[in-house]
Amino acid sequence: MNSVFEGRAAIGYDHGYDAEVFYLGLALDPAYVEGFVEGALERIGEDDPDGEGFFRDIWEEGDDRDFVLEALKSGVEIRPGRPPG
Repeated sequence: MNSVFEGRAAIGYDHGYDAEVFYLGLALDPAYVEGFVEGALERIGEDDPDGEGFFRDIWEEGDDRDFVLEALKSGVEIRPGRPPG
C-alpha cells in the first residue's frame, strides 16, 4: 500500500498524539505542521472538548492559522533543527 509520505522520513511528519515538541527545522513543511496541529488538538480535546473545537474551527477556516499554531506551540518544547535520524 502506497503512503502519501512514501519516500520521506516518517519522523517529523507524524507529530503523533504523545509528542510535545515542535521542531523549527520542519516549520515550513505543511505535512509536519498539519501533523503537529492534529496531535495537539487531540490532546486538548481529551480535557477540553470546547477548547479543541475553538482551535479546530479557526484552523479549518484558514483565516488565522498562525494564531492557532502559535497558541499550540506555546504548550510544547521548541527545538531548533530537525529530529535526530
